[in-house]
Amino acid sequence: MDVRRLVLGDWTPVVRDGIDVLRLVILGGAVAYAVAGRTGAAAVLLVMGAVTVVARLVNLPRVYDLAVTAGMALQGFGETLGLYDRFVRFDDLVHFTLPMLTAPVVYIALARLDVVPDPRDETHLRHYVGIAVVTAALGVTVGALWEVYEWRSDAWLGTQLSEGNDDTNGDLVRDTLGSLAGAALLVVWARFGWGSVRRIPGVNTHEEVSA
Repeated sequence: MDVRRLVLGDWTPVVRDGIDVLRLVILGGAVAYAVAGRTGAAAVLLVMGAVTVVARLVNLPRVYDLAVTAGMALQGFGETLGLYDRFVRFDDLVHFTLPMLTAPVVYIALARLDVVPDPRDETHLRHYVGIAVVTAALGVTVGALWEVYEWRSDAWLGTQLSEGNDDTNGDLVRDTLGSLAGAALLVVWARFGWGSVRRIPGVNTHEEVSA
């Protein structure tokens, strides 16, 4: 296996690249925690792993496939390994990084459904502005929904996810900044015509395939 193929993938139909290896690590972690009797940790990693499997099925570009898989690993193992409690700034990191990595993926998923313009299509300035606004709004919305979940989870399930108004507002600010960063990255992606589906290594053209 040459270096290019090692990095870009298409190793085998089952395990295509290092991103698939990371997916398997998340799912393997869920199995390991289940065997150890830590059902809560197993459930968290199972949900995160399921998201990465969906990302694989929709055939995202490698960069965005890696983004969502790394984001789910960060969130899942952060919860199961207690990193939120051990490192004061870990929560800040997650609230910035996850929207940055996942908001563009949500946009691409909507593009596949023809709800919004596909980044691979011929695009003009107004379309770039639209892509940025919609992507940022999606990231902020997901962050806000998570804060609502934390609030209700504490009340209904007795969890201790929310640490008060200051924590919630700070999380929303970081979600917003991360969403804006993700929106900017997607505009750059669209501007250079790098497409919205996974390509064969070495091909750097607009795709002519329907995802």
